Amino acid sequence: MACFDNVISYKNGCEASSGLLLDNLVQYGEVSKYVTEDYEDASELIDEKIQFAVKNVVEEMSGHFASQYIPKTLLENKRAGFFDETQTENAAAANTRKGIELEICNRESFYQLYVSFIETYLNYTGSVSVLVIDTMTGETLDTITVTSVAGEIVQTYVDKTYTAEKRKRRIAFVYDATGIPNYATTLIGEGCTTCSKGLYNLSGFITGRSISVPTASDPILANIDSANDTAGLSINFSLSCDNQNWLCSQRNLLGMPILYRTAELIMEFSIFNTDRFNSKTAINKKENEERMMKYHEDYEKQMSMTLKNISAPSDGVCFTCRKTRKSVTSLP
Repeated sequence: MACFDNVISYKNGCEASSGLLLDNLVQYGEVSKYVTEDYEDASELIDEKIQFAVKNVVEEMSGHFASQYIPKTLLENKRAGFFDETQTENAAAANTRKGIELEICNRESFYQLYVSFIETYLNYTGSVSVLVIDTMTGETLDTITVTSVAGEIVQTYVDKTYTAEKRKRRIAFVYDATGIPNYATTLIGEGCTTCSKGLYNLSGFITGRSISVPTASDPILANIDSANDTAGLSINFSLSCDNQNWLCSQRNLLGMPILYRTAELIMEFSIFNTDRFNSKTAINKKENEERMMKYHEDYEKQMSMTLKNISAPSDGVCFTCRKTRKSVTSLP
């Protein structure tokens, strides 16, 4: 999990954002003595043990809170953008980006929006760049190249995930419609004639709208207008719970368990591997065994304290609700 990169550091390595230093338990020079021919240097050995320690800690934490996860991995599986069967052609729009904006509305939990593929229905042959934009910041998240064929529906696989960590998230899929005619495409199959300000509830968690934005303007809320159709663009997407990002949000609390688990794994490696593969180094096995046991005890202590200090969300969607009241019926 990339969010745990640099959660701890060591001399000759990257600086840790948490300030935790492995050298306080096992010095870099000491680890150099344990390096076998399977590793280029001590850094490679340490990095491997850190990664394994992260895996151990994450698995233990996931197991601890497993009973509070709601076992429903897919909340929604939808399409936004339906091609009009009349094949009505829309003229090209000069200096304008057109497409679809999706908004994840719920702010109570951790979600991930997965985009499987997009489809385009344009009266244009050639490459078209579909931009994926965070319309809260104007940042371009991805650029998807579509090989368009005039008069044909072209499907392009995206296979991208966009997260929303307890916050609203607006993501647009747009292309420069300058010189590119398209075929009328409504946001939903029956059209969006009664929606508020162009927004339509695509599900219980996501609203969407057809949009246009001048190419010369930043693609943020103030510069985006609602449109009548999606300009030949369709998106297949799904929404699911993102328990991994919830774990990442606890990163600062998991640093100490990861630190002690890493030290334990290095001691274990020195005991069971160094003598066999590194004849130039003699180690005090008894001392390292005692240190390994001590670091394991420290790891379990830190992990226990950490788990007591973490509370899972209680949103009723991805995590179970914690009941604060109960009803009792008294019989006469």
